[in-house]
Amino acid sequence: MSQALDIALPSPQTVTRESFAGWVLGEILRTTGPQPPCPKAGEILTAFWDRLGPDKALLVCAAVFGRHRGLWRSAPVTPLRFQEGQDEFFTLPLLAGGDARE
Repeated sequence: MSQALDIALPSPQTVTRESFAGWVLGEILRTTGPQPPCPKAGEILTAFWDRLGPDKALLVCAAVFGRHRGLWRSAPVTPLRFQEGQDEFFTLPLLAGGDARE
């Protein structure tokens, strides 16, 4: 039995800068369940959107919440993964089509 490994990539018209944080938090809840609160989640996620732009931000999310099912390197993805300091270890490997075991 096969399972879909990717989620449909939402468009920047469907997920906007204003709705991005809520959408990501919903995907975190859907894929890995409740996580401890992150008081700066909205700020972190909006900065991620601004830094990457809508197309790349949504591409990263489609990979991590689809193919990787909300896990990165055996840990649930939280808003902290979207911080700029994590780009080298999270964002860039996902954009390159990387595997969580790399």
